[in-house]
Amino acid sequence: MIVLRDCGSAGVFGEAYWFPLLFYRRGRKMKLLIADDELYMAEYIQKLVDWRDYGFDQVFVANGGSMARDILQDFVPELLITDIKMPRISGLDLSAFIDEKKYPTKVIIISGYSDFGYARQALHYGVSEYLVKPVLKGDLVETLERILQKNFVLEEKKEKDKICLAGDKSALISYVKNYIYENFDQNLSLDVLGEVVHLHPAYLSKIFKEVTNMNLSAYITDIRMQKAAELLEQTELKVHEVMELIGYRKSQYFSRLFKERFGVTPVEYRRTVKKDLSNV
Repeated sequence: MIVLRDCGSAGVFGEAYWFPLLFYRRGRKMKLLIADDELYMAEYIQKLVDWRDYGFDQVFVANGGSMARDILQDFVPELLITDIKMPRISGLDLSAFIDEKKYPTKVIIISGYSDFGYARQALHYGVSEYLVKPVLKGDLVETLERILQKNFVLEEKKEKDKICLAGDKSALISYVKNYIYENFDQNLSLDVLGEVVHLHPAYLSKIFKEVTNMNLSAYITDIRMQKAAELLEQTELKVHEVMELIGYRKSQYFSRLFKERFGVTPVEYRRTVKKDLSNV
């Protein structure tokens, strides 16, 4: 049995809810999954707080680990609250599954006193928090706010970084272009370049196009083709050696890119250059 519940309207916010209110007003609409093989326990947690106060507009209740895993795959909720001991697929198994799939889902493990050592093992899989049975409202609220505040701080930092960069995009792109020029033979995927400047790859690609009016991937290819042409002109390296020096591994792909840039294959380019030099 999987129950999808739409939370009711948010209640009256008191001072104790300053952080949930702030988080919710930022427009976040998140999904929560509560998993327990004893359905009444999952429903107890579902009713323990007003989840909409914390930005969760959808609450999934799964009766067991198998159903919880299906929901994780289909909806990738922002938060999972799960009992650690369930038949077939345990809370620890769910944590390992999330870790394996690289889902951004945060995990709160619910454990009995006798399971404390077992719960600590879940930290290996990036479990955010654990709660000891019986789950009390105060403990749950405190744990929730810790998790949300960590996420909030990280998002605030990202926003500030973007604001700072927005005022100096040209300097950022100059840095990226210089990095590409000096590392043309290395892996220059969007993910790698994003890590270099601490930006999301899609955002970096967007501002590169804004500043240069050129796609980032096209710029990287152009730099590599220019370097290939220089090596063909100035060295006696074989074509496949030139190809490897500028970061390519497939000769047909390299030749196609080179011909698109210069109108001739690498072999033809070298032959033409040598012929021109001999006529000087």
